[in-house]
Amino acid sequence: MIELISPLGRVPEAAHDTRQRLDTLAGKRVGFIWNQYPATRGFWPHLEREIEAQALAGRVERAYKSNTWMPLEAQRFSELATAVDCLVIGVGA
Repeated sequence: MIELISPLGRVPEAAHDTRQRLDTLAGKRVGFIWNQYPATRGFWPHLEREIEAQALAGRVERAYKSNTWMPLEAQRFSELATAVDCLVIGVGA
């Protein structure tokens, strides 16, 4: 399991209660947000391929940012988040 922790510290336990754990990726709609940071270019494509293989026939959505310092536009994030069952967000994305 990959656990994401806020850079500000651990999120209070009450916030964890709203998370939903996926039992499987099979057939799920998966989204990727990646900032294409040069240090992650060797790793990220392999991660995506492995997750896609686990999702089997599920739909895949991608948002590749054109810069490494600005967050993904709020409207695009909302569109992506509502179109998928889970999001994999890369470093600094």
